[in-house]
Amino acid sequence: MSPYTIHAKFITIKPNIKLKNKLNLILFISFFLAASLTIWVYYQTTNRTGKIEFNKDIDDPEFVVCDEDRILQYYSVKTSYPGGKREIKKQFSKLISNLTFKDSGLITFRFVVNCNGDVGRFRVKMVNFQLKKNHFEDQKIKQIQKEIQKLKKWNPGKWRSESFDSYYVLNFKIENSKITDIF
Repeated sequence: MSPYTIHAKFITIKPNIKLKNKLNLILFISFFLAASLTIWVYYQTTNRTGKIEFNKDIDDPEFVVCDEDRILQYYSVKTSYPGGKREIKKQFSKLISNLTFKDSGLITFRFVVNCNGDVGRFRVKMVNFQLKKNHFEDQKIKQIQKEIQKLKKWNPGKWRSESFDSYYVLNFKIENSKITDIF
């Protein structure tokens, strides 16, 4: 069965139904993939993993980020403290020698370093060495947070000479009732 019909001097093309159905299916699949990709990209840009939203109950209202919609990860914009982790450990030396704990585990402080080098929006997670939820004394957690807040003049994240807000993480390893490492 030919898709061509000959009428005197003219050739008329009959539409091939099977070809149209295949083309429609391909177009539908392409549209579906494009729509899915668009939704996924939108979700990824608006719902960042680990986003620290302002919480009026626990956050300092005087701490302001420069761009609420663009807080980057520290490793992508090289946020740092002058002197690095070595200097942070040095600043914590007095607290490390005086502070004792009942349990062992890890205390993770996640916070924002704004584009001016100030810190705020602290969030804390505590786990034991089996990575199960743990709890350390609130007073001691607050002492550590105050020491972090005393660390002034952070190097904010930069990219192409523009400063950005970024998240930063400090981990405290607790063994034998003492802080044994900060990383």
